[in-house]
Amino acid sequence: MKINLLLFSILIGVFFSGTVVAKPYSSVLPTQFPLKKIQITVSSQSNKENAERYKISLNGNGNSYFIKNNQQQPLNITNDTLIELLNDFYAVHFFEIPDTFNVKKKVVLKDSQTVTTIVNKEPAIDSKKVCVQLRAYKKCLSVIDNQPLGVSQIVNKIETLIGAAGH
Repeated sequence: MKINLLLFSILIGVFFSGTVVAKPYSSVLPTQFPLKKIQITVSSQSNKENAERYKISLNGNGNSYFIKNNQQQPLNITNDTLIELLNDFYAVHFFEIPDTFNVKKKVVLKDSQTVTTIVNKEPAIDSKKVCVQLRAYKKCLSVIDNQPLGVSQIVNKIETLIGAAGH
């Protein structure tokens, strides 16, 4: 009886507190999802003060856009193009790649007998952040120095689409 009363009190407290807990992204890649729940974003990132920044958002709900210099322009992306891009991400194993391309590793000869690995975290001076969201699943990667190569090529393809659209 005390446990039931405690649970009831907790539920009432949560209900009336007005506190909303944000739903985290799922770590499970869905095998089926509505077209309107697809979102692919590419955004430039730079530590340089005068760097040109932009964001491209391709959405299955038809609300695709391009932002540059704080100016948002609509994009007309077909469903076929969106599916083709999504297949490109699957082809390069995007969803399996760790986001560690700002970590540079190399080996050096420490003495005449020992090889040692040096790990440096490089500052991302110019990079691009690529995210793919499918329903509640979201995966993001940083593209640094055109690496990972397959993802960098998809970014180039998306940027070419935007250029072809006159942006």
